[in-house]
Amino acid sequence: MADDVALQGEGAKTLHLKSLRMQWQVVALQTIATLALIWLYLQLGSNFGSCDPANIDSEGGQIWCPALDHTLTLDLFENILGSESGDSTFGLPIPDFLTGQGNEGPGRYYMPILLCGLITGAWVFLNLQAPHLRRKVILGVLLSLILFLAGRLLLGWFWGMLTNWDLYLPISADASRNHAETLVYPLILYSQFFIIALYLIPVWTGMMGIWGLSKRMIGWSLGTTLIYLGLHALLSFEAVTVYFDVGLMPISPQISDKMLVGGMVSETIWPLLLMAMLMILYSESGFAVIRYLEYAFRLPESCKKDPEYVTQFDNMLKGHLIHTVGIFSLVTFCAMMALKFDDLVLDLVAMFGSSQWSGQVQESLELQLTYGKVISAMLLLIFIAGMKYVLPWQKIVGFVESKLPSLTNSE
Repeated sequence: MADDVALQGEGAKTLHLKSLRMQWQVVALQTIATLALIWLYLQLGSNFGSCDPANIDSEGGQIWCPALDHTLTLDLFENILGSESGDSTFGLPIPDFLTGQGNEGPGRYYMPILLCGLITGAWVFLNLQAPHLRRKVILGVLLSLILFLAGRLLLGWFWGMLTNWDLYLPISADASRNHAETLVYPLILYSQFFIIALYLIPVWTGMMGIWGLSKRMIGWSLGTTLIYLGLHALLSFEAVTVYFDVGLMPISPQISDKMLVGGMVSETIWPLLLMAMLMILYSESGFAVIRYLEYAFRLPESCKKDPEYVTQFDNMLKGHLIHTVGIFSLVTFCAMMALKFDDLVLDLVAMFGSSQWSGQVQESLELQLTYGKVISAMLLLIFIAGMKYVLPWQKIVGFVESKLPSLTNSE
């Protein structure tokens, strides 16, 4: 048992969380997960756009008009407030360079994502402090937000009743007694911040989960990403757009003459495949950090200072980094092969001769559409799964790993 392990010697490195959080392997996994998350969100915003005719250029190409774009909602919010107030020069409290309004393309996301990173850093730094200090800071921030919202109203209202020596409500037709107008600016500011936070839920929850070591936050990030994808797929479905059309561009049919990655994947499939791979890379790296640090945290104090346990933990992290690259590349290749399997099916059908049945199958476009590729990919996966009864996959993988250079040895 780990509790019965005697302390063999105390080295410079330990398995305490304070030192492990600064270890390069842990930081590397967290950085990989963060970059995959940001890339995933940028792909999510750019792949699914609006099909408004006003967004089509003179050459028939689609101008940048993503469906997941907070600036479009902010522009609409600003126009509504401007029309209600009668001020054509009305502007929202948060400057445009912070929200991304007025920028083109992915530049609309850069500053909000950077702000999410800064807020995440402050939140993680606060969680590292003592509990009583955290409570004081959280209460101070909440009190500041409440005072900013209602402080001017309360002070003006009480001062007005004292100076006029009269009791009245803060909402009045008299401009001198209508103190509720002081709520407009804070409410607009909070609404603007809420709109940005709502669109960027996958980013800030994911960053807090990665750097704050929270599985729940990473789960929220993945869940909201899938919800956004599901809502877009539902609202852009042809049977739904007949009755309720919000102007979303549906996912294009998976037919394309232009092939990428050496002819392995078509141009229309590549964005979807890339998003799936980024989601796998993000979730695997993010959960791996938490899993390994939980293992180190649960070790007895004597094991945390034992050089053998420290070396074993380093080897585990290095091995995970190596396997992440290898397995991720293998999974990507297998996915491309599965998506390409429909062409192999057509070639197999062509071997049966020039019968009417084989000709109809070869000329069928349904096999190359989305559901056709799903069916052919499932056939390939079933075939590979059945190969385990013929080929000893574990021995083959073990033989390959034994031939790889030993990169996990202690320095």
